[in-house]
Amino acid sequence: MLDYHHTWLNLFDEFQATQDKLDSSNLLKLVPVEPRYTVNAYKGSNHIWEDWAYDNDELQSLKNAATEAGFAYTVEPVK
Repeated sequence: MLDYHHTWLNLFDEFQATQDKLDSSNLLKLVPVEPRYTVNAYKGSNHIWEDWAYDNDELQSLKNAATEAGFAYTVEPVK
């Protein structure tokens, strides 16, 4: 039973050392990602949905989804 306890203590020490290493090298700091476009879909004059695209692939996906659903859409860059 004591060997089990020591094994867990060693694992925890290794975990803490790894966390400290990540903190010191700034690997845990995330860069905020802002949306680049706002896509609005309409059916006639009715606003159906609004979504944000963070890159060109996501923008194309939203445009395709609106088109396939039979919606008109607008794309506006986020300032």
